[in-house]
Amino acid sequence: MRLTDFKILTFDCYGTLIDWESGILTALRPLLGGLGGRIDHGAALAAFARHESALEAAQPSLNYRQLLAKAYRG
Repeated sequence: MRLTDFKILTFDCYGTLIDWESGILTALRPLLGGLGGRIDHGAALAAFARHESALEAAQPSLNYRQLLAKAYRG
């Protein structure tokens, strides 16, 4: 197999080109700081992912900016 055998290559950029976990943690820092360190980063990211997934299923027409804002509030 050679690279020239393909006309199009694609890949998921989240986690590859974009460190989205650090961005989410930075955005969540004010909320997490108010909890006095009772929630670690892994638990915070897992909770955010749960809210994000639930919103995607319930409101699939939300654009990503709206989705992130609602997930943050959740």
